[in-house]
Amino acid sequence: MKRILFGIALGAALLCSANVLAQNAETYESLMRSGNTKYAAKDYISAKTYYEMALKQRPKDAEAQSKLNETLAKIQADSERQEVFYAHLDAGDALNAQNRYEEALAEYDKALAIFPDDKYVGTQAQAIRDLLQERKDKQDAYDRAIAQGNTLLEEENFDAAILQFETAAEIFPNDKLPKDRLVEARRLQQLYNDKVGQFNTFLEEANQLGLRKNYEGAIAKLNQALELFPDDPQAKNLLQSMQSSKDVHDRYNSVIAEADRLYETKAYKEAKAQYQSALNVVAGDAYALDMIARLDPLIAQQDAEEAARIAAEQEAARLAAEAEAARLAAEAEAARIAAEQEAARIAAEQEAARLAAEEAARKAAEEEAARLAAEAEAARIAAEQEAARLAAEAEAARLAAEAAAAAEAERQARIKTILDAADALFNEEKLVEAKQKYQEVFTEDEGNTTATAKIAEIDGIFARIAAEAQKRYDAAMAAATRFMNDENYREAVSQYNMALVAKPGDAEATAKLAEAERLDNEKMAALRAQYNTFIKEGDKQYAAKALDKAVENYAKAVELGLGEPYPIEMIDKIDRLIEENKLYELNTEAFTMAANTPRRFTFNPVDVASRRSNYIILKARNLTPGKSFPMIVSFGSEAGKNGGFVLAISESEDEKTYLFRIGGQYKWFSENNTWIELISENDDVEVSLVMISRSN
Repeated sequence: MKRILFGIALGAALLCSANVLAQNAETYESLMRSGNTKYAAKDYISAKTYYEMALKQRPKDAEAQSKLNETLAKIQADSERQEVFYAHLDAGDALNAQNRYEEALAEYDKALAIFPDDKYVGTQAQAIRDLLQERKDKQDAYDRAIAQGNTLLEEENFDAAILQFETAAEIFPNDKLPKDRLVEARRLQQLYNDKVGQFNTFLEEANQLGLRKNYEGAIAKLNQALELFPDDPQAKNLLQSMQSSKDVHDRYNSVIAEADRLYETKAYKEAKAQYQSALNVVAGDAYALDMIARLDPLIAQQDAEEAARIAAEQEAARLAAEAEAARLAAEAEAARIAAEQEAARIAAEQEAARLAAEEAARKAAEEEAARLAAEAEAARIAAEQEAARLAAEAEAARLAAEAAAAAEAERQARIKTILDAADALFNEEKLVEAKQKYQEVFTEDEGNTTATAKIAEIDGIFARIAAEAQKRYDAAMAAATRFMNDENYREAVSQYNMALVAKPGDAEATAKLAEAERLDNEKMAALRAQYNTFIKEGDKQYAAKALDKAVENYAKAVELGLGEPYPIEMIDKIDRLIEENKLYELNTEAFTMAANTPRRFTFNPVDVASRRSNYIILKARNLTPGKSFPMIVSFGSEAGKNGGFVLAISESEDEKTYLFRIGGQYKWFSENNTWIELISENDDVEVSLVMISRSN
């Protein structure tokens, strides 16, 4: 290719020489001046033509001959240099074709030592340097990925570590180390996930135990959770809460135990006082309230039995007194009769005559006395029998009361036995069995408030557990739906798993989880493919020094959200490169550009050797956010405008950096441009930086 170009140049020069020969009107002096000018410009072919024309006009002219000889020597030297140049060039091309890059670069460098500005050789040499650098960069990227993967693995950032090892494996697919590290990272990730799952299980079990007031069990679960993650604040706070609840529960149980003991010993009033003390520990406690309600009639019954006993004793005393009074009256009547009889007898003896007369009266009196005595005796016997009857009734009443109390005590004992068994099941969290046992109480006490309250409490726990599970399920499913709509399948998978924790085996959640996992895998595979495409293109553009295109591709890779550090590192690297290689920083402070008002910046022309790698960097902020608009960037010289480009100012209110490869425009490379002009169309914009830089 180069030889063809040089051949064309030589042919053009010879044609020019023929044209000069045809111009006979040229004077010796003018021909010599033109030859000297071409010689000074190192255009030896043209200089030779002019000197030869001058000698035709003045044959044997010493000066013209001397200049011609010097020019021929230069041409000969250039020809020899070209032969050496092409030898190195051909050797370089051959070695390059054989992928012997270091040797090819050495040949190209030898060629460039002869013609440093040769674009073809320079391009080939730079391509090899870029390739070698790419190889070095790949090794560096591989080493960096392995090192970062190891660091992330130590930090238990498994997803990021796996991505690093995958990156290393993609760089060198046949290398065993990243594959081994991937296996280890996935194994550790699974262990960590299992650990997190076990931790969450302990937390869930602790919450359930806490709801059932099994604080000791809940504390044990939380201590198990903290053994897995000792610094977890949620577990620590929940443990503190459970310990506090346990302290209250223990105080309550202590008071209730004493109250129950007093109840069993029938010290009802003292038991009631203890149950009331329990309410001071746990306000509104159903069991204490139920026991107080149960004690009130027992206390009243106890008080009534005591009053009945006292009344019976008083009635028995009254009856005994009445019987004694009847006995004494009978005895008094008998004494009176005996006295009367004795008086009658004496009177009879004194009045024998009269006795006969009054024999009938005496007999009548005796009969009357006998009758009265019999009546008195009968009255006494009746009184004693009545007293005995009343005493028997009182005794029967007492025995009946004791029998009723004993029967009630036995019934209460049976009720308590059933309640104790039910409470034991409840405390063991066997809620279904506990409910069945509480229901057995109704065979002894149809309206038992304790059993009713406990059954209601169990139903409440079931309802609360079901409601909380449903609430968590609904929330997780709703969140998962939102994530699915947003195509954030990774978060959707997490939410569906949470829904299945709330409702194990739920068909809908299971099906949607499978779908989310499938879509997530597809999305991740697609994102990874896109990522690799953007990285490959970005690396390619970076190697070609097309930094603006490289940044564009690296930014697209970052936007995929895979969390890979490489594209960010490359963007930072390009930023540093641009900063380190800046040529002109055309403004010293931020300024506001009014719409459609040009702002021009002047500078000395950039060295032609670096123009092809030039970039213009602008930092601008939209002063009317929400609307994008164009900014025209023009460049030129005193002769006028040579070119330009258009930037689309972002609608964001944040400051944005714009990178444009101005060296790609031929007029920037070929002309000595001395100014850049900005025009913001239709809207104001704040510009904080206008800079010219290069890629190398």
